[in-house]
This record gives sequence, C-alpha cells and structure tokens, in this order.
Amino acid sequence: MTTDVQRLHRPELREFRERCEAPSAPAVLTGAFDDWPARGWTVDRIAARLGDASVTPVVLTDGRFEIDLREGVRVAAMPAREYLDRVRSPGSPGHYLRLQLDPPYEDLAREAPTPRYCTRVVGLKKNLWVGAAGTASDLHYDMTHNLVAQVEGRRRVTLFAPDQGPRLYPYPARSLNWHHSQVRLDRPDHERFPAFRGARRVEVALDAGEMLFIPRGWWHHFESVDLSIAVNFFWVTPRHLPAIAAAKLAWAAASIRT
Repeated sequence: MTTDVQRLHRPELREFRERCEAPSAPAVLTGAFDDWPARGWTVDRIAARLGDASVTPVVLTDGRFEIDLREGVRVAAMPAREYLDRVRSPGSPGHYLRLQLDPPYEDLAREAPTPRYCTRVVGLKKNLWVGAAGTASDLHYDMTHNLVAQVEGRRRVTLFAPDQGPRLYPYPARSLNWHHSQVRLDRPDHERFPAFRGARRVEVALDAGEMLFIPRGWWHHFESVDLSIAVNFFWVTPRHLPAIAAAKLAWAAASIRT
C-alpha cells in the first residue's frame, strides 16, 4: 500500500514546524534552496575542489551497501578524484560517497548554507553525497531528523512510518545495524520476511532543486535514477535527547561500536 507525501513551497519556519516537524510528517519542500551557490555543483567542480584528498566511500555489491553486523557498512579509502572518476564510468556502481562537510571542507559547506528549518538546533551535521546512477542505500532509519537537498540528478525514495518497523525485520538489537532492515526492496524474500507484504509505504520522486524532510524514526531507502549530488542535514530537538542518551548507553553496554 502506498500513500502520498505533502509538498510545500518555501514554507516559513513556523509552518514547517507545525506541519512537518511537530507531527513527524515527511514533506517535499520546493524552492527552498534556489539561491545556494551549490546549485551550480557538478562532479567536475567537486573533483577540482577535493583533488586528491582521501575519502572513504561505502563499498557496494549490486549497487547496495555491504553490511557487517559488528563493523557496520564496509568502506574503502581512495583519493577523491579517483572516486569521482569512477562515478562517471558505466556499469554497476561499486562505491557511494558520504563526506562530512567539516574542516577542511568549509568552502563547500558555505556554498550549501544551513536552511532555516534546522538552525538553532542540537547536534547539526552536514554531509555531501555523490553517487552514480543505480546507487542505492539499504532500508534504515535514523534517530535524528534528516533534511535532504537534491542538488543534481533524480532519486527515488521509499519511506515507511515508524509503526511499520516490525514488518521490516530489523537486524538483531545487539548488532551495529539494529536500525537497518534485512529486506531488500528490489527483491524482497517473502518466504523469509512474510509480514513485509503488508508494510505500508510512501514513495517520493525527488528532483534536483527539491528538499525532502524525513522525520526521526522514519525508515527510508534512496535509489539514484541519475548521477546524483545531494547535501543532507541531521539534527535532533531537545525533547529527543533523553532517548538518544539511553540508546548510546545501551550500545556501550553491548560493546557496539557507533
């Protein structure tokens, strides 16, 4: 079963909080970052800026993340320029780059300024994502809010509300990937995961120039239709801090690396 997601054009902060953040409702925001210098980013421009800086993209198999229950997703170190050359090569993508826009990448971070929807918040993190056509994440959820700005290319996004979690078969609670689903959306194994047939999903076509708000706890899966460049922002609100602190204590007790 699928449902639609709300679409809002350049909402004011109060409207965003009332219609999206407070009710934990996903939304596509249009026109919200038209003035970013980052709208002019291309793979060539990013390659010129990063040069031979070392990056650690996620290793993919059949375009999907490789997962180890104790170590998390596999990554491989390589020069940024080499990775960005691979992104433009035909064939099944072998890696997917997430780059935290912290020092020494302040110049890139300034070209994707923090939106008003996540200013004056707790624990803000900003990331650059670059992936070839066909790249996909696994199905998972985060303990933070997530605002994704699609700078270039198109992506298909599949969302599941938090109450759908039991139908998505998370990995064991004592593993690093407890917030990831064992189900592959492109070829679900209904014999192993029969309840997944009844999971209610929300499907979103995310185009360049659009933002997607994914509330804390919502399961999500991204697939790049084209070569994709995006920037995302993770943050929490003060009322979520006790739950996050409790989770970190549980991870520490279970000797789980975070």
